[in-house]
Amino acid sequence: MFIVLYRGNNMLNKKQTEAVFSKDRFVFLLAGAGTGKTTVIISKIKKLLADGILAENILVLSFTRKSVKDLQTKLATFENLTITTFHGFCYKVLKSQIDFEIPKENWLISKGYTLLDLTKINLYKRNNKTSKMVKTYNKLLRENNLYDYTDLEYLTLKKLKSDSHFKNEITSRFKYIFADEFQDTSLIQYMLLKELVTKTSKYFCVGDPNQSIYSFRGASSNVINSYVKDFNAKIYLLNINYRSSPLILKASNKLISNNKRSYKFNLIPFKKEKGSITYKCFSSIKSKNKYIIEEIRSLLKLKITQEEIAIIYRNHHFANQLKKELYKTYFDRINFLSIHQVKGLEFDCVFFIGLEEGKIPFIDADIEEERRLFYVGITRARKHLYLLTKNKNKISRFVSETR
Repeated sequence: MFIVLYRGNNMLNKKQTEAVFSKDRFVFLLAGAGTGKTTVIISKIKKLLADGILAENILVLSFTRKSVKDLQTKLATFENLTITTFHGFCYKVLKSQIDFEIPKENWLISKGYTLLDLTKINLYKRNNKTSKMVKTYNKLLRENNLYDYTDLEYLTLKKLKSDSHFKNEITSRFKYIFADEFQDTSLIQYMLLKELVTKTSKYFCVGDPNQSIYSFRGASSNVINSYVKDFNAKIYLLNINYRSSPLILKASNKLISNNKRSYKFNLIPFKKEKGSITYKCFSSIKSKNKYIIEEIRSLLKLKITQEEIAIIYRNHHFANQLKKELYKTYFDRINFLSIHQVKGLEFDCVFFIGLEEGKIPFIDADIEEERRLFYVGITRARKHLYLLTKNKNKISRFVSETR
């Protein structure tokens, strides 16, 4: 009998086991923050291999390189598994067909494009829109035999639709396809997945619509609804959270309940230790930074290591002064991360700074995506969460939504 483990010597929980042993052709694993979705993916792949599925017939796709690297490390003992990003997959299958290179960011900057320009161009192209700048950019790439990652996705889709030999070569190899971080998938990426479906292929898509925070890169949480509807996918829910204390999860559930959601669920704490949430408002940056430094000293005395402490924020410039002051105190292993960078990570203690209206949520931004961004931030904390603001007249509405 095939046995899979959750952590240490603990068995998979009932819901995780149901997902791992499911026989459905099309599955959507609705996996909340900290519910062990990576463990389920790994256990599912091991189950398939134990059942005789060949490693070379399994394709694992994810949105981020970080997620890919994590899966590659945890599945390193199994050769011939293809674990890659959508971009990496498109690059690999096209490289054997046509000669091209990917434009380097520094080269594009040397041609007069700013990072903001490149973000705008990427978003336009992902949404199949154009502008004078996009046309000029595309012309520059073509003249130098260059294709960016969005080009590669469109080229791969076009070739799958028009070249039956190319399509058969790929679909005959990959019979079981996993898609991780599915809430971050773009429409074009979903269309690619649809083109890879055969009469016998099986899909195992994993995601959490509450953590969809990449619309600026073309991600669409509507892709989940489309997949479930198009393929009548069986939904399995993971909502037992092994990461955060009950107090932090109570705040997280309160916050996200303010969003209109297709899939409503609350995270249920596995941990019994209550944990803590500290709300503080300061009159100045100086007083806020002083408090953080003193609090870190107290945490270190409680045997919490610097590696288990994170300071997170919307933009890096929010933390510049604090970084300088911490450096002077010889605290050199504290994690400084933007909310987008912190996704997929977890820490014993999280200091969330810059929590003012206009910073989060941004003015005129999609309020539900901003709330999801805040949700991702607070669900990184295992034991202690600090929500810190500087101006009592501009406290982010999201802070009160956690109470």
